[in-house]
Amino acid sequence: MSDNQLTNIKGMSDEQIMQAIGQDDGSNMGVNIPRLAINRTPEDDDGNQLPVGHYYTYDSNIGQNIYGKPITLRPFISAMQYMHYDADKGEYVNRSIIFKSWKEEAIDILGGTKCGKIAYKERANLTPEQLEQQRTIRCYKLIYGLLSFKDGKTAQGKDHSVENLPVLYRVTGTAFSPVSAALDQLKKRKKLMFNSTLSLETKRQKKGGNVFYVPEIIVNADANLQLSDADMETLKVFQESIDTENEEVIGLYNKSKSNSPTGSDSVDAKVVEELDDKVPEQVLAS
Repeated sequence: MSDNQLTNIKGMSDEQIMQAIGQDDGSNMGVNIPRLAINRTPEDDDGNQLPVGHYYTYDSNIGQNIYGKPITLRPFISAMQYMHYDADKGEYVNRSIIFKSWKEEAIDILGGTKCGKIAYKERANLTPEQLEQQRTIRCYKLIYGLLSFKDGKTAQGKDHSVENLPVLYRVTGTAFSPVSAALDQLKKRKKLMFNSTLSLETKRQKKGGNVFYVPEIIVNADANLQLSDADMETLKVFQESIDTENEEVIGLYNKSKSNSPTGSDSVDAKVVEELDDKVPEQVLAS
């Protein structure tokens, strides 16, 4: 804590004072928005039977997940992000910035763009291994909005309703199109997202031996909700979350680019490689 902060301490809020004197180390200042997803797990670690095909999210007010359908989602921000999942490592090994327009360059943390995703028309000459890798690189649709569960339940089956809980609904694959189509409806009707709501159900589908659920969405374009001061604060939190993620991605992108060999470095490396492959007499002759 500096002398200036000590001098001005009487004009600071309790939160600012806590940060200034080290009582709040900033560890809880990160933006943490709970994910909204469709449950595919029939049982949790405690043996509770979970409703497969229902939506769920984490409610910090009670410290556990809430399940249910149908649900209502009021969308505030729509965005996209490329991510590369490595099944062997069990983690995402690459991710791009979060972008809102296809015109933006989706730089990623490994110094490339779009996590290496290649357009379908350009995949003709790829090897089977490269094609398999392409399937693990996906574009996700991200919807930041307010969630309401009217008939939600905990894992123990207890009733628990949720109203206007900030969430992130991230989808890809078979869920990408219905979510995008719902937002397109609002755009065609010239309706702002946050003035409308989406009613979400799920539909069971089966392909081969795989059973999965896709979202079914009814667009409530005439909800005519107004953006309150509290909504504006929520919108800022959503954008702050995006900015924080993008700052990290850009930093890692720049770091990766700076660690990549330059043109002259590549030439030097090639010379060293050639020298290693030759006996001294060959080097002198060349």
